[in-house]
Amino acid sequence: MFRLSIALALLLVLAPQRPDSLATAQDKSLPQSNTKVHLHWGARPGVLRYRLQLAVDREFRDIVFDRIVNGTETDVNDLPVGKYFWRIAAFTKAGTLGDFSSAAGIDIAPPAPTFEPSPRPTPIAAAERPRTVSVRTIGGWRAAVGDVARPMVAHLRAPDSVEVVATNSNGLTFALDAVNGVQLWSTRRPTNVPAAVFNPPLIIRSATGLDDVVVFDGRIAIRIDGRSGRELWQATLPSLPAAAVATSDAAGPIIVVIDNSQRKLLVVNGLSGQLISEVRLSGRVVGSPAASVDQNGQFFLAYETGAIELRDKSGTLILSGSAASPATSGPLVVKGRRDEVIKRPDMLLIDTREGLTGITAGDLKPLGRVTGKEETSRGNLVAVDLDGDGLPEVMVTTQNGYLLAIHSENGKLMWDTNVNETPQGLAFADLDGDNVLDVIMTTANTFATALSGRDGSPIWKDVDSSESAANHANALQTRGLIAVPMASGILVVASDTSHTGLRAIEFPRPGVRR
Repeated sequence: MFRLSIALALLLVLAPQRPDSLATAQDKSLPQSNTKVHLHWGARPGVLRYRLQLAVDREFRDIVFDRIVNGTETDVNDLPVGKYFWRIAAFTKAGTLGDFSSAAGIDIAPPAPTFEPSPRPTPIAAAERPRTVSVRTIGGWRAAVGDVARPMVAHLRAPDSVEVVATNSNGLTFALDAVNGVQLWSTRRPTNVPAAVFNPPLIIRSATGLDDVVVFDGRIAIRIDGRSGRELWQATLPSLPAAAVATSDAAGPIIVVIDNSQRKLLVVNGLSGQLISEVRLSGRVVGSPAASVDQNGQFFLAYETGAIELRDKSGTLILSGSAASPATSGPLVVKGRRDEVIKRPDMLLIDTREGLTGITAGDLKPLGRVTGKEETSRGNLVAVDLDGDGLPEVMVTTQNGYLLAIHSENGKLMWDTNVNETPQGLAFADLDGDNVLDVIMTTANTFATALSGRDGSPIWKDVDSSESAANHANALQTRGLIAVPMASGILVVASDTSHTGLRAIEFPRPGVRR
């Protein structure tokens, strides 16, 4: 778990429960000062008794707990500080012992000073969701703009206007009116060669308060005026970019780039295109940098080794920490409640080989980990406040086809659902009017499917034929999607399954929460 582990100093073992698996577990920590841990595993049909073992080594040569348990859960009390592994095996009706499950880890650290947690709003039960509400569409548009990986939302003409910005696979960057899909401007990269698929256009704030666009053409970074499509500057980078993020401080926008060796950091002045710094890093970076939420020009990096760094806009190292396991994703910054900044600090989430790990953003100290050997993530993390309680949930897509919604405050599972296909993009909007943001996803073979944000159940699916998707199974570009708030409702925009342009579907409920 995450924030509660400051008080409890326990790491959870968490995985969605399925009847056919004994190797799934969900630890439910209780607010106590001792090292009590509650273990819970998936039931085997017809099995009432299980053998539970805990050991200090993964091979179970040094067993510290061995007990027969009736049912699928039990408490283990007064474990000394340290790392443990646990497993279970079922007793059949004939009284024979089945195979043990794979081992799951538990880390128990010394208790830290406790705090009084703030009340959490009572969650709405899944049964209370108004299932009689029909999710319908009221229109949309199509734009033949070519193969687009990930469209972006921007405010190019006025603070209250909404535009769609994207770059297609042929290097054409364009802006569309989100209401009707009409093209406002377009500009082609100077070399007119296929775009490197690494990053969507970057949206940066101009001095007028409107958005401008930054695109990459090989080693060239180009800033485009969002209102007119006019080029503002070009800058030649020392090496090819592989990932980039836009941040800012009081002086203006800053562009942070990781080069294609993943060992070099480039920092660019977003106002002029001037290179601020070029830093050789100590190892290979995973994923994209993550900007601090405080608009101070600082940003976070995650390394393959699990090392975490906070750097300033000059690229200078400010602080370092560790996720205690090799990282498999870049850092995701989760903003804490600003009315309780002491109790709810900002947090980093990083996927590792040992599970999803929480780290305090202020001092890079580990908070805890959600682990599950069979539920390894694909490294795509998204944080969004589904239920509106001020604390975001984390969306995790697992290797075996599950989508998990996890409470960021305590690491507990909100819901899980089998999505069969890996989501290539996620967006969020209240489509069924129950005051909970629903999850809209696109996959390689479907334009969009909507799941209830309350319990993960399907509530809508696009009926457009997927024949065209089969004809483009080898397309290199993945497909992202966005939810755009409109005066009349919600507009969901993504590349169509044939990879020929953008498609938009409008829903009549204005439920996007910022």
